Amino acid sequence: GRTRLLAQAASAELLSSTVHSALLGRRTVNKFEPDLPPGWEPALRRAVEAACYAPNHRRTEPWRFHLLGPRAIERVCKLNAQLVTAKKGEEAGAKKLERWRKMPGWLVVTQHVPDDIRGTDMNQPEGVLREDYAACCCAVQNLCLSLYSEGIGTKWTTGPVNFHP
Repeated sequence: GRTRLLAQAASAELLSSTVHSALLGRRTVNKFEPDLPPGWEPALRRAVEAACYAPNHRRTEPWRFHLLGPRAIERVCKLNAQLVTAKKGEEAGAKKLERWRKMPGWLVVTQHVPDDIRGTDMNQPEGVLREDYAACCCAVQNLCLSLYSEGIGTKWTTGPVNFHP
């Protein structure tokens, strides 16, 4: 009885402390190691699984996960550099291109938008588009926290490159 209750309380306190530490400790990484760490693939599978458990009010599961290859990574890096150059100048664009090219692994999370809600207003507080965007953000947070717990850093960006056609 009492010993079991004490053990459960200690276990709950340890879990709470661990989750709290992960929530406070996870930060965006801008300087990555040149290579992905050993064991990154199973860690990524676990992170995607955790992402799929994100809150999803309407159960639409709008998140899509894309593991990019070298050509797609280069296209994204160049597009981002072009956008930065147009806004902040050539030097800023070149620095961004150099930094992004050094990131060793690219998993892109996108939001699936069904045809029947395409073009609806994101500002509708109870609209599906807004709900699904929030669900995708929760999925990304779960993904980042899971990778953090495995010692793998992440960069979550919501800059103009994310919304470029």
